[in-house]
Amino acid sequence: MSQQPIARNTCADIEDDALHVPFFRAAIVMTLSLGAAWGAWLLLRIAGSHSFTAIGLHEVNAHGHAQIFGWVGLFVMGFAYHALPRFKQTPLRLPRIALATLWLMLAGILCRAGAQAALARWPGLLLLGTLGSVLEVTAAAVFVALILDVFRRAAGGWTASDWFIVSALAWFFVQTVYSAVYFHATATAPDRDALLALVATWQAPLRDVQIHGFALIMILGVSQRILSRFYGLRFVREKRCLRLLWVLNAAVLCEALGFLLMRASGHAWTALWYGAVFALAGSVVLLVRELGVFSAVSAPDRILKFVRTAYAWLLLSLAMLVLLPVYQFGLLRVFAPESEAARLGFSHAYYGAIRHAVTVGFISMMIVGVAARVVPVWRGHDTRPQPALWAPFLLLNAGCALRVGFQTLTDFSGAAFPLAGVSGLFEVTALALWGAYLWRAMRAPVDSGVSGVSLSCVRGEAFSVKSQVVCTR
Repeated sequence: MSQQPIARNTCADIEDDALHVPFFRAAIVMTLSLGAAWGAWLLLRIAGSHSFTAIGLHEVNAHGHAQIFGWVGLFVMGFAYHALPRFKQTPLRLPRIALATLWLMLAGILCRAGAQAALARWPGLLLLGTLGSVLEVTAAAVFVALILDVFRRAAGGWTASDWFIVSALAWFFVQTVYSAVYFHATATAPDRDALLALVATWQAPLRDVQIHGFALIMILGVSQRILSRFYGLRFVREKRCLRLLWVLNAAVLCEALGFLLMRASGHAWTALWYGAVFALAGSVVLLVRELGVFSAVSAPDRILKFVRTAYAWLLLSLAMLVLLPVYQFGLLRVFAPESEAARLGFSHAYYGAIRHAVTVGFISMMIVGVAARVVPVWRGHDTRPQPALWAPFLLLNAGCALRVGFQTLTDFSGAAFPLAGVSGLFEVTALALWGAYLWRAMRAPVDSGVSGVSLSCVRGEAFSVKSQVVCTR
């Protein structure tokens, strides 16, 4: 391996070297309070009442908002600020402004989620919730601008991974604005019927944009960078990935648009929605195959189980989504014709199970695994023995399996509610154990001897920030 020194300030003089730490810590605190922990409490209440409508709609949406923005959003922001400049070998400008977006986003989440949860009792909190939305939109706009500035200044061409990441950033900003408008509309709905109509029309497309547009495409883009580096998998074929990205973006757009048109103009538009679902599932299957997630690896490690299981949950969630008509108009009519889901023509339990498989099984599993893999490296501890994290892995999978399986079974038997209800306790325990490990890893002093090794190894090149050296095989 030859070493060629480059200019001392080619990358930042590392004000941003630990910029990920406050973002990751804030995300851990958020999911163990307003996010997963609050969700577990809501689920216990649902189980106790044997009804998914037993808790207030605003409270459910406040929890969901805290998870999307406080758990997923803050982790993505922290990861992006640290890793993407190293991917592109270009310094992040204005790291202090980048840090300010953390406080803007945190203040926004607390104002928005807090106000939304209490709206039913204190409608006057609308102003506080609106302020929270404005802060979130501002934070998202600045974050996206800072990352796009890195891509704009980077030397060399763009890879397929870059286009995935930029697409995800665009969806992130779109969903932030969408969420703000949706909050104001639901908060000012004149009566319950108007509120339910808004939710029935606009909430599912919002979740599609957040989960499939932002989180899924971001993870697929980052996976193209890191999986070959971590496990010796083959490099992806750029042109094929770019073609699939076009399909993915079109599928997310048509999934959201098809649902809106279906609600506004009739069931003839179901074909657009269902075609988008097939396109989404097919493109993801081809991308997972292209990534080689389940192929033989040359360098297995303790985190591979998280990555492979996460992608298995993703494929399961997409299979369930494709089979939604079979479930709704086949299984329910045959085995539970008197159920509320059969009478309504829509199963909240099954649809929620699909969402849980992708949000916890895929997105959270990837966050847990990738963070446990990269943080010791970023802190310079990659040569030290690290725990296998079997307890968080098993508990998170057990909780997700209980939730997905028994929530679906609530359409057929009320006896499934208690088992679905306890699933959140498994998941929160898993995240607490993992969070304690990651917190300690971030608190440990940086080993200056290897702290510069980052995961910006792409196509055989490793970029070292601390040592300001490019090592080429």
